[in-house]
Amino acid sequence: MHDYQSVTSEGVAKVLFALIKGANLDAADRNQAAAYFAQTGAPVDYRSFQRFTDALILSLPQQHELLQLVPQWQSIFNRSEVSNEMAEEFIRQYLVALDNKLFVKLPLFVGRFAGQDSHAINFAGFGNTQVDSWLLVFTISGKGHLKAGLRDYELTPDNIALVAPGTLTDFSGSEHSSWNFYWVVFQCADNWRPYLQWPQSGPGVCQLEGASESFAPVERNLSQLYNNYVESGPLKMELDHNLLEQLLLRCAACLPRESNRKMDPRVHVARAYIDEHYTADIVLADVAAASNISSSRLSGLFKKETGSSVMAYRNELRLVKAAQLLLHSNLRIADIGDRVGYSEQAFFSRIFRKHLGMSPRQYRTHIPAQTAQLNPHS
Repeated sequence: MHDYQSVTSEGVAKVLFALIKGANLDAADRNQAAAYFAQTGAPVDYRSFQRFTDALILSLPQQHELLQLVPQWQSIFNRSEVSNEMAEEFIRQYLVALDNKLFVKLPLFVGRFAGQDSHAINFAGFGNTQVDSWLLVFTISGKGHLKAGLRDYELTPDNIALVAPGTLTDFSGSEHSSWNFYWVVFQCADNWRPYLQWPQSGPGVCQLEGASESFAPVERNLSQLYNNYVESGPLKMELDHNLLEQLLLRCAACLPRESNRKMDPRVHVARAYIDEHYTADIVLADVAAASNISSSRLSGLFKKETGSSVMAYRNELRLVKAAQLLLHSNLRIADIGDRVGYSEQAFFSRIFRKHLGMSPRQYRTHIPAQTAQLNPHS
């Protein structure tokens, strides 16, 4: 057991400063930092944190903003003692400067997390359309909540979630129970893509549903993958790759049979048409014609199977794409609106605020800042 109470901001700040100076950190130093961030709700357990710091060390030459902290803070860390206030300020600046998309750029990143009560977990790297990383979340016990795009999903032992690359996500646990889950971030080999044809729950999110006992082989495979990932040994990378492929195969084996598929093929065609033409000024009749069905029939069927109207789905997709561009491009807000189908900036801003609770400009500045605020004392 690790003593969370003995972890201080000063100790963690010194560890992080030593890390960006290129010092070799022993397991105790890394565990100290992992314990600190665990108190914030960050989904990083001790052993997977070791792998994350390994990747960070390798990426240091490209972490330009992080390296700039060294000359700025050297005189502070030359002192025998660093005040709690200064230590926490350094940690804040460290998190702002850190390329927090690092872990989604890794070929594989695996972790296990158990949390009590509600807590925010922000996978900020998702939403970056330049990185082909998928996220799989398997709930062992308890209950979690996933927000992806504009929708909320409940995560329980009766479902497995798969989040596609470029999807903006954040998580929280339940206010009334613990949440124990595995998460796997992975880059998909081309020959694995047929295994990822899961039932779609919303833009960028797929879910497998079933009795929790039917997922027992998946959980056993996840345990093997996690234990191999966090250990060092001969042929480790080859075994990681093999176990990940087994995981995707185990999940694919849980897919509903073709005769029991949940989505009407005409709705599938309609969604594919919207996905391709969401920036255009399409109307219900256009989507119905592409699906070879009447407008009235498509309207009722689409609502029944997706929980959304045809045009609401189109609008949701537009706003999700706009949010991605706000966080991961330097385009002007007016240009982003125009790119996703809103030619008038005022209308785009009004619709964006209505659905996301803030203006596009506020979203661009607020979300990255929110991600950096991982302070257990706040």
